[in-house]
Amino acid sequence: MGEALAAELGLQLAKQFQVANPILESDCLLLIQKIQDAQDVHTEIGMVCRNVRRLLQEMGGGSWRHIRRTANEAAHVMAQHWNSSNGTNVWVDSPPGFLVNQLHCDNVTPNAD
Repeated sequence: MGEALAAELGLQLAKQFQVANPILESDCLLLIQKIQDAQDVHTEIGMVCRNVRRLLQEMGGGSWRHIRRTANEAAHVMAQHWNSSNGTNVWVDSPPGFLVNQLHCDNVTPNAD
């Protein structure tokens, strides 16, 4: 449920910042399966996943896919940082300094200052 709520919140922020055609990647296979399952609307996670699908459609028909945990280390670094902070930080234009090394390890080119 936490993964589903995080995906929903992330897409709400992306919509607020007018991101078009977002790609939702998660290492939580259950989340990806629940997003795919349009019939599951009678559980809490099913309702959240329905909202995730709706948000993706509203932003141009974005997509979702499962990735291995090793391809999602940056998300885990950010989650660890959030757990140790007050949880109120939002970064839009460039990644925070604590994340830059992980992005380089993941072969992602950040716009770090």
